[in-house]
Amino acid sequence: MNKQEKAVALFGGVLIAGMLVASGCDWRERIEVKAPAAIPEVLDFEPPLMLADAERAYEEWTAWVERTDAAFVASIEKAEERYQFVHQWTSVGLSVVGTASEGIPYGGLLFGALTGAVGLMLPQPKMPKKKEPPKP
Repeated sequence: MNKQEKAVALFGGVLIAGMLVASGCDWRERIEVKAPAAIPEVLDFEPPLMLADAERAYEEWTAWVERTDAAFVASIEKAEERYQFVHQWTSVGLSVVGTASEGIPYGGLLFGALTGAVGLMLPQPKMPKKKEPPKP
């Protein structure tokens, strides 16, 4: 064998040995997953997130989202119940006061003025603002 053939054989042997060593490594420990910024904060781990840990992190993230979503929905439902209670009693109170004001002189005017003042205190509907396109 001449030098060129020996070099090619040596290079091939080194290449095959390198591939065998590389195939024995767990590359999932070396490959980084670019997770959104909120995930490390919520799951309380230090970035970077490696591919080997990605499935466990995804399961924890999904469980956190489900817990948080359920708590948020329950909170909205409780707030809606409180609103319904307050709204019902204010409606009953206004109807009682309206009926009682009929027996008082100028009671209708007084009741109208009070309900107008209450109407001014109600929150105004928010009109959506037109978004301007971003400037280049």
